[in-house]
Amino acid sequence: MHDNSTSFYSPRYWEEAELNQELDRLVELAWEPGWAPVALGALIRLCGTLRQNTQDWMRVRHLLRSHPTMRRLMLEDPTVFHAARPSAVRLDMFLGHPAAAPLLADTSRAGRDLFAITSTLPWANALRNRNALLSRMVDAVVADVPGASILTLGAGHLREAAEVTQLQRMGRWVVLEEDLEQRQVLRQGVPPSLPLQVLRCSLRGFSRRSCRSGRFDLICIPRPPLFWTPSATAELVAAAFEVLKPGGRLLLCAAGAPVPEAAWMDAYLERKPRWTTPREMEALLAGVDPEACASRQVFPSMDGHMMHAILRRRG
Repeated sequence: MHDNSTSFYSPRYWEEAELNQELDRLVELAWEPGWAPVALGALIRLCGTLRQNTQDWMRVRHLLRSHPTMRRLMLEDPTVFHAARPSAVRLDMFLGHPAAAPLLADTSRAGRDLFAITSTLPWANALRNRNALLSRMVDAVVADVPGASILTLGAGHLREAAEVTQLQRMGRWVVLEEDLEQRQVLRQGVPPSLPLQVLRCSLRGFSRRSCRSGRFDLICIPRPPLFWTPSATAELVAAAFEVLKPGGRLLLCAAGAPVPEAAWMDAYLERKPRWTTPREMEALLAGVDPEACASRQVFPSMDGHMMHAILRRRG
């Protein structure tokens, strides 16, 4: 019987043939009923150790990705199979949202076993926790300011709206989402009672045009825009702060400390979030006028894998 318990593989002194042999072992292990979580955990640790202990990670990454049976196995997992879809779609899968059900249909037994693990990895948990924070923040502001105006920049599917309990006390929730397909899903998926308005401009247009100040009680930026430079993101944050009402709050979220599965995400999801330190988060707030800011908090999430900033405008 095949020994599923141990590996001969030494990640510090590897050759291509040894790596392929180890990947063969993990594939065989994953197809055994009940062993997919063990195989995936070993693969995640292997990816992390290889990236840490090899000078040519891109070559190793190519070997990991090009191994035919491992690539086929990873594609059984909906997280990997749908990796090219927008982040809002992946969040729907991690949230167990009904909209994601078709993406999980016809998944193999091994794929279901793998997804049961990938959907609970630290990065998936961090995304769910961020979604919960957004909804709690909206609830807190609406409870404090009945008739509050909310703005979300880069709204995705706005799934946090379903968790807000104070919708009936809200004045309006304005969203800016550049992707047409995501806007359509957003419109179809929000609660019927949500007083939704959609801005017809781009994020860059929002950050550059002059806006009348004093319009929103809460502005949420769930994630820095993909591929933007830190200076461009800082311009967006400063522009958002300028359209807060006196006493209004701005919430910015960004990826925090790297997750243990970061190298695996790079290899098989082709995802490399820009992990953000407290100093880098402070740099994203550099364009905000300190004289106009009543309070400024930068702090990590409880899981450590998100960085948050909450700024309040002077009353």
